[in-house]
Amino acid sequence: MELARNFWSKSLFAYKSSIRSSFKNSLNKFSSSPETHTTPKVADLEDKITDEKIHNALGATNELTCYLGLAREFANESKEEHPYKDKLKRVQMILFDLHYSILRSAPGEKKLFENRHTKDLEEWIQEYSKQLPPPEDYIVPGGGKACASLHIARSICKRAEHSVIPLVNNGILDKKAQDYLKCLADFLLTTSRIAAKCDKRTENIYIPSAEVTKEK
Repeated sequence: MELARNFWSKSLFAYKSSIRSSFKNSLNKFSSSPETHTTPKVADLEDKITDEKIHNALGATNELTCYLGLAREFANESKEEHPYKDKLKRVQMILFDLHYSILRSAPGEKKLFENRHTKDLEEWIQEYSKQLPPPEDYIVPGGGKACASLHIARSICKRAEHSVIPLVNNGILDKKAQDYLKCLADFLLTTSRIAAKCDKRTENIYIPSAEVTKEK
C-alpha cells in the first residue's frame, strides 16, 4: 500500500510539473509576440492549474475518453460484430485534441475546433438511426455490457459538455467544441441502441411506477 502511495505521489507530481511547463511555454510565446504590450504574470497562469472549472473540464473529457475505450473493449469481446468500434476510436483521438486545447488554453489564445467533426457525428447518427426502430420516450440503461458502457459514456459526455460552458463563455474554448460534445452525447445514445441490437438484447423501456402499479 505504501509503495502504491509513493507511486501515485510521484505520478501526480510529474503531471503537475508537465502542466506548469506547458503554461510557461505558453507564457513565453505570449510575451514574445510583437503585438503584445502587457505580459501576464506566471502566477496568474499557474493559478489556472487549481482552477475548478479547468479541472472539471479536464477530468470529464479524460473520463469520457477512458469509458469509450472500455466500450470498445466490450464490443471486441462480443461474439457479434459491432460496426462502431473504429468510430469510437476516432472520437477518442478528437477528445485527446480537445483535452490538449483545454490544457494549453490561455486568455486571448482560443484554439479553434473543426466543425467537420460534428458533421461526421451527425452523419453517423443518421446512418445508424436508419437501422433502428423509432426511439421510445425513455430507455433504461442496460442491454448488455457494450450497450451499458455506452450509456455511462453518454452520461459522462453530458457532464463534459456542461463543464466546458464556463470556458466557452470566458472565451477560452471554441463554442464548436461544446457543440461537438452535445452532438456526441446523441451519437452515443444511438450507438448504445446499435450495441444492444448487435448483441440481440431487448431495450428496456421506462414505465412510470403508476402504470406498473395499475398493471398489477
